[in-house]
Amino acid sequence: MITATERADWMALQIFIAARANHDVITHDLVDAVMSRDADKEQGKANKEMVRRIIRKKAASERVRVIFTEDERYWAVREQLHAMTDAEVHALRDSIADGGDDDPRGWDKTLINAVSVRLSNRLAPARLYGCSPVSIRLWREPRRPAAEETAPATPDTAPLFAALAAYEVCGFGRTPRDLDDIARHLIALEKTAPTEHHMTIVEAHAAVEDAWDALRTAGNLRARNAAHDQARAAVEQARAAILAVAPHSHRMHGTDMPATADEIRTAALAYNTVDGTPEELSAIATGMVSVRVHCRSDSGTGWTATATITAGVDSPMGHIPAHPPIVLSAFHKRDGRDDAAENTRRMFGRLFRISVPVDYVLDRRP
Repeated sequence: MITATERADWMALQIFIAARANHDVITHDLVDAVMSRDADKEQGKANKEMVRRIIRKKAASERVRVIFTEDERYWAVREQLHAMTDAEVHALRDSIADGGDDDPRGWDKTLINAVSVRLSNRLAPARLYGCSPVSIRLWREPRRPAAEETAPATPDTAPLFAALAAYEVCGFGRTPRDLDDIARHLIALEKTAPTEHHMTIVEAHAAVEDAWDALRTAGNLRARNAAHDQARAAVEQARAAILAVAPHSHRMHGTDMPATADEIRTAALAYNTVDGTPEELSAIATGMVSVRVHCRSDSGTGWTATATITAGVDSPMGHIPAHPPIVLSAFHKRDGRDDAAENTRRMFGRLFRISVPVDYVLDRRP
C-alpha cells in the first residue's frame, strides 16, 4: 500500500509526461484525461486537488505552462488572439455568431470577452507584446456534421498505423504488463490486417499470452529465467508477425505519411485505438486535422536545426498524433536571419504533398 502523497506524486509525473506531447501545457482537461486513463491503478486513486498542487509547485522546474484558473485561461486566450490578424479574429467572431446555440464557443464567456476586448479600440497591454502563445487551441470547436465525422478504415491506411503502434510496444516485454500491452496491440492489428495474416497474428498472440502467464507465475530463479527467455522469443515472434503485415512498421518513413484528412483520421484511430483515452478517440472524429512541424535551433552555433513532423488531429487534450514522429535532425539552415521554423518551411515545405494545413511551430526551449 502506498501513501496518498506517493499516489499524487506518481500521477503528477504521468501528467508531466503527457504534457510533453501537449506542447508543454497542462489544463484541467489533460489532468482529467490522464487520471481517467489510470483510474484502474492504485496510483490513479490519487486526490485530484493534491495532484494539481504538486503540478503547480513543480511547473517552473518542469518547464510547463499550467492553465487551471479562469484568469490564466483568459490571458492565454488573449495571447492566442493577439497573434491572430484582425481579419482572423473577425472571422472567428462571425463564425461563433453563425453557430448559434449549438456552437460551444458561444457559451464560452472567457472566449467571448477576450474576442470583444481584442476587437475594441483599447491598447493591448504590454504583457501581450513578444509573448509566445500556447500551441493548443483553448476553446472547443463546434461539432462537424455526421457525414464529416466518419473515418473509414481503408485497406491501405489502417494496417500500417496499427502495425506502427504495435511495433513500438515490442521494444519492451520484460514484465507481464509489457506483454499484456503487446497482446492488446496484436488483437487490434488483426482487426485491420488482411485475412492472409490473421493466423500468423493469432499464433503470435498465443505465444505472448503464454509468456505472460509464465512470467506471472514463475516462483523461483530457474523458472523466472526460463520465463524471460520465453518472453523474448514471444516478442520476436510478435515483431515478425507485425512486419509481415507492414514491412515499414519498424520505422516511420516520410513517404508513409497520410496525405488527406480522411487518411489522417483513419491513421490516428488505428495508431491510438489501444492506448488512446475515450476522449481522445472521440476527438479524432471531430477535431481539426493538421500537420505539426516543431522546429528548434541547436544550442551551439545556431546554424543547425531539428524539425519533428507529426500528422494528427487537434483536440482539447492537445494534438493527437497519427503516427510516430518523423525527425529531420541537424540540418543546416539556409538563412541565419530567419528562425528555425521559417528555415524549415522554406527548405522542406514544398516536399509536403498533403491537402491539410501545415503548422510550423518554433520551439524556444534551450
